[in-house]
Amino acid sequence: MARIREEHLGAGFPRRLDAAGERPLPLGGTRGRPGAARMGSCAGEEGGAPGIPPLRPGDQFHLFVSYSSVDAVWTHGLTGRLEAELPGLRVCLHERDFTPGRNVLENMAGCIQQSQKVLLVLSEDFVQSRWCLLEADLSLVGSCLERKPVLPVLLRPCRVPLHLSHLTYLEATDGRFFQKLVQLLCTPNQRLARPPALRSAPALYSGKALLTLDCINRDSLSSWEVGSFSTLAVPDALKEVLEDPELYKRAVGILNSVRSPRCFLRYLGCRVILAIALMLLAVVFLFIPFTIGFVARQPPQWFLVISANVFLCLFFMILSVNTLCWLRRSSRRTLRELACRVGEANLLLAPHSVLVGCETKNKLYFVYVVLGDCKRAFLGAPEGEAAFQEAILRFSSSYACCLAHAHFPHWEEGAGAPGHLEVGLCFCQFVSLQLRRLGAVGVNPV
Repeated sequence: MARIREEHLGAGFPRRLDAAGERPLPLGGTRGRPGAARMGSCAGEEGGAPGIPPLRPGDQFHLFVSYSSVDAVWTHGLTGRLEAELPGLRVCLHERDFTPGRNVLENMAGCIQQSQKVLLVLSEDFVQSRWCLLEADLSLVGSCLERKPVLPVLLRPCRVPLHLSHLTYLEATDGRFFQKLVQLLCTPNQRLARPPALRSAPALYSGKALLTLDCINRDSLSSWEVGSFSTLAVPDALKEVLEDPELYKRAVGILNSVRSPRCFLRYLGCRVILAIALMLLAVVFLFIPFTIGFVARQPPQWFLVISANVFLCLFFMILSVNTLCWLRRSSRRTLRELACRVGEANLLLAPHSVLVGCETKNKLYFVYVVLGDCKRAFLGAPEGEAAFQEAILRFSSSYACCLAHAHFPHWEEGAGAPGHLEVGLCFCQFVSLQLRRLGAVGVNPV
């Protein structure tokens, strides 16, 4: 059943379990082979440790997985690995295990009731899907009535509804994500049921995505306009690392200084009308030699007239096409200017271990990353301080976006010294890779 994207419901951020001591909460999977009888032992456990807890009477699945169809590829990839590691694991997936012809709500409620645990794959697409949120609500009911654990995983940064924000979660970008997930699946439900007071506070680590900030005028934003971002208060997700509200206001104020284009070509109707007019001029110049009777002229004059008219015809045709493509060129220029402003804002935020990135004109990504080791690597080179400032200006925006999406350019092993980030490329590795791609001449900071 396809997930339907709905309007954004509520706001809030779930909490992340501390990696030390607490059991983090996982993400979706697939069902194991129904005929398998024996459960595989859990990874990381010792020789006499139990495997997956057996199904109770009335249960058919170990896991019910709730996820958006946008995240299906990632989810199925994880479940394939879970099946290989834990033979006999039975996971309920809506596209496979819902009964055809049965009411959708009955399918949801029945499958959740017959599952030992529920996994929620959190992403922006998840919280915008009414079906996903309904499955999450039914899971919370089961958690309250039958002590069934609800196990969320943060696949991508998102603003989840307030009624889900109390749930602790495991981040998909965690280097030990899979091992923690397997450990959870091998833990009986009664051992996972912890009072909320015993849950640890959110943990910060270098490379953590903190916030995805939408512009305040997103609903009324035209395709050529640049979004405006609120400076009234520091968002809750940033208060732990940015205690000074004036610093946040100054940084976001730099981004708000980027202005939208005012050219009349920003309107589609104007571009179409002008393009048609230029195309008509091109046709006119193409047929002018025939209308003025150039055949009566001498051959040298024929050549000059034809050459001039062909040139003007091509000129107006190219101008017509460029008019139609004005919005794309303007958007690229605006994004380049916005990226420069983001670099200036990051000069203010980097000492507080915060970077902001932008890929579009209406959304910002805030990440927590400690740059101390990377800065020391730069300082080891001539004019290191200036090189580090220049790197922040040019590359910090794209680096923050890579951290937010947990997706980095390919880095060849042995291309440089080990990085300073546990998972992914550190900032100095990223800068080295970008300089190598641009063919720039300079000192490798790594």
